[in-house]
Amino acid sequence: MKILLLDQSDRLLLLQGAESAAGESVWFPVGGGIEDGEDAVTASLREIGEETGCREVRLGPEVWRRRHLYSWRGKQTDTHERWFVARTLHFTPKPHALTEHEQSYITGFRWWTAEELVSTTERVFPPDLGARLTDLLRDGAPASPLDISEGEHARP
Repeated sequence: MKILLLDQSDRLLLLQGAESAAGESVWFPVGGGIEDGEDAVTASLREIGEETGCREVRLGPEVWRRRHLYSWRGKQTDTHERWFVARTLHFTPKPHALTEHEQSYITGFRWWTAEELVSTTERVFPPDLGARLTDLLRDGAPASPLDISEGEHARP
């Protein structure tokens, strides 16, 4: 599950992660997995709190779904992501419950405008996040979640 955490100025909070020992980094949204006994809403709010320290959040609709196959730190992963919009007032992230795994790779936070995401040369996950966010902010949430999977995993 991924959360598009937006402030009152439509800036998106992304986390920066060290992708390799060489120090390469990537920017990505708040999010994580659903734990036993949780639904997607409960898990989303928990992840936001753990990764940013923010508890004053209004969780909105699920807007996208994505199947993504990738290799990270030598491990192949097949994820089925659900993407939600959430709103909050601008704040300075202060994570308070990062797992040991998260502590090993989260190196920073930044609020981004859609325009900044479209034009950046930094690595962003997914690479088309700026364009997708631009569309979402212009058009609003879709009636049902859009499949944003890439390549062979995209639904026709």
